[in-house]
Amino acid sequence: MNFIKYLLYGVSWGCTVFVLTNLVGYWTVGDVFLQKTYDNFMNHTIGSIIVGIGCATPSIVYQVERLTFLQQVLIHFSIGLTTFFIAAFTLQWIPTTSILGVVLMVIVNVLIFTFVWLLFYLYNRNEVKKMNEKISEFTER
Repeated sequence: MNFIKYLLYGVSWGCTVFVLTNLVGYWTVGDVFLQKTYDNFMNHTIGSIIVGIGCATPSIVYQVERLTFLQQVLIHFSIGLTTFFIAAFTLQWIPTTSILGVVLMVIVNVLIFTFVWLLFYLYNRNEVKKMNEKISEFTER
């Protein structure tokens, strides 16, 4: 059941990021930003959904208690980033006209992935803290 939940989270996050990326691109660059999306809308949409699934579904690894936290993070990052980079290069989200450009885009995307992961981690850690406080309230009575 958790797998289905993570799968659906991935679909929703993939769609959300797709829309937000295109909105920001349109607001900053204009119609020209959307041209590749218009030309190949179905592939870009499916690619975004696959990336969302590839980033969210591996979160199930955090429920595997025999793995250390570092192993869980490395598995999650590896699957998520691999999925993203396969889609990004296949759909030309990362231009390959210059090696320096590719390296910079890889670094920027790893930093974005890390930042988003850190936000989710801090949010979930805070939620666990709140739940533990509630449990403590009940056990003190």
